[in-house]
Amino acid sequence: MFKKYFAFTVISMETNKRTNLLYSFYQALSEHFGDMQSLLANAMPLIEDYIGADRVFYYDWLDKKSVLSLKIMCEGKKVYNLQEDIFVDKNSPEIIKLLQDGVMDSPSLDYPAVYVLLKWRGPQNSIRTMKTGVSMPSSLGVFRVERLKKNKPFTESEKEILIELARELSSRINLTEVDMYHSAQLKRAEALNKLSAVFATSLRLSDSLQEILLSIQDAFRFDRTSLYLCDPKTNDIIEGYSVDLSGEVKTLEIGPNIKKKLVADASNSDIRLMIPLSVQGKNLGFMCFDNVLSRTPIKKGEVLSLKQFSSQIALAIDNARLFEKVQELSNYDDLTGLALRRFFKENLAQEIYRSKRFNLVFSLILLDIDYFKQINDTYGHLFGDEALKSVSTIIKESLRQTDLPCRYGGDEMVILLPRTTGEEAKHIAARLLKRVKEISLPADLSGGKEVKLSISQGIAVFPTDSDEMSNLFKCADDALYHVKQGGRGFYALYEDVKKK
Repeated sequence: MFKKYFAFTVISMETNKRTNLLYSFYQALSEHFGDMQSLLANAMPLIEDYIGADRVFYYDWLDKKSVLSLKIMCEGKKVYNLQEDIFVDKNSPEIIKLLQDGVMDSPSLDYPAVYVLLKWRGPQNSIRTMKTGVSMPSSLGVFRVERLKKNKPFTESEKEILIELARELSSRINLTEVDMYHSAQLKRAEALNKLSAVFATSLRLSDSLQEILLSIQDAFRFDRTSLYLCDPKTNDIIEGYSVDLSGEVKTLEIGPNIKKKLVADASNSDIRLMIPLSVQGKNLGFMCFDNVLSRTPIKKGEVLSLKQFSSQIALAIDNARLFEKVQELSNYDDLTGLALRRFFKENLAQEIYRSKRFNLVFSLILLDIDYFKQINDTYGHLFGDEALKSVSTIIKESLRQTDLPCRYGGDEMVILLPRTTGEEAKHIAARLLKRVKEISLPADLSGGKEVKLSISQGIAVFPTDSDEMSNLFKCADDALYHVKQGGRGFYALYEDVKKK
């Protein structure tokens, strides 16, 4: 009778001890942890202490790869981040036992060590779950608990305690991941709300795209976020931009069949996503998101959030395009398509500032159409307008993208040639003169008479001739006056005129 009572007393004491230990573990982990890393960093020293272990390791179980990926080690209650992958055979008797019983002795180490299973279900399924409708399996992790003394193996009671600790920790991991999910959702909402400023403000398109990419990348932290724009008329991709975890926005090269490839990549993958951007049936482009490097599945909540905001993103892009079109109309002449005087002067002032700062050179060509007033008086304004448009077209087609031609007034035009010397400007002036002389104007506007055009040009160079805007114009005007006095239909460099 005494023996039975003694045995019952021992069992009761052990049960109470285990209950107190589990309650202590529960209390220690009941506070809020920002992420799983912090939770494990607090839990592992407790496990080490409760079970009398020398070391505790935590592994992520990457089921698809059949890999145990080491993340954290605890030794002497100090926690270290580590990285090591162990390949496992899911069909081996040891792994089957671990999955069934939740614990197994290490089959390979020559000192006592046990593997303990953690199992929890995260708050979100992946993009593939949305496509297939099949639930994803629970997330798995593994502890390896070690004693370095060979004469201290883990008892069955200690293994049971480890299983109980793993269950409690699995529950805490699940709660932490739910908290992380809601925190991420809140952060996404805050970051995406920042886009309201983009949606409501008329910005340049390039600024809008950068704001959109950076805001989304900050909210979702994909490996890469990309945005592609389509031509409204042809529906072909005309430009693309991307941002990765570094936060640097890059311009993408657009190759042939790129859209087809992106669609194919995203269609059967849970680490890639493609969302179209459209407004009132008008296709503006699409956004792509991928976790190709990390191989992290894109979650259902992320997909829903991005789809929710895709129409607003498309609207922001459409507004920015409309704003740029309005800006272009206000900065360029309707008849010739050349910049207007105000816009030209703003750019010239910037070029002067840049050239002074970096010790650069640029040239100005001031030109007008020879005898334009007589042409207008003789053949009428319709013919004069056609002459202006034809000369302007030749100018635009003969210049580089960095050059800026302007209709300064009437038939007078001025061209800004950045990083261009006087001699280089003379070559450009000669090319313009030759091509203008080759213009063929419609004879029906001139009463059947063939009318040939020519231009006179004066060239000034910064800073050789002047480093101030009005004086530079005066130098170009003096050179132009010299050409007109000499018979027109030619060009002159102010420096050459000054010598004469």
